[in-house]
Amino acid sequence: MEHDFRNDFVRPPIGGKHHPALVLNADYRPLSYYPLSLWSWQDAIKAAYMDRVDIVAEYDAYVSSPTTRIKIPSVVVLKDYVKPQKRVAFTRFNLFLRDEFRCQYCGSKGDLTFDHVVPRAAGGITSWESIWIAFAQTATSTKRA
Repeated sequence: MEHDFRNDFVRPPIGGKHHPALVLNADYRPLSYYPLSLWSWQDAIKAAYMDRVDIVAEYDAYVSSPTTRIKIPSVVVLKDYVKPQKRVAFTRFNLFLRDEFRCQYCGSKGDLTFDHVVPRAAGGITSWESIWIAFAQTATSTKRA
């Protein structure tokens, strides 16, 4: 069977990246700034249907079912306040963000990795204070002192 007839009845979905919804806390501040707190349009509509959010703004686009036509939300506000985290998560991305995506040895951008100030083999720990961004070592690069 060369042609799959099932594909003739399926519409391509509207991607969440095309219509993201900004999520604001109950005090109208974003849940997070970087990365910005965004939901897919499906999650935003589901939360509105479950009465967990208020819709503040909408796109000019619609989604339809056989019985309903709904405007896609672009900004939603949570009805219940979510207490923000006090500590920033220690992640590779947040570490790169802290060091502005630059090597701490030479200041240039490129293929980055992180180095321990005190190597783990010598008892060093993985923490904000003991990690620095550096160029990734390859077989052709010279080893730093």
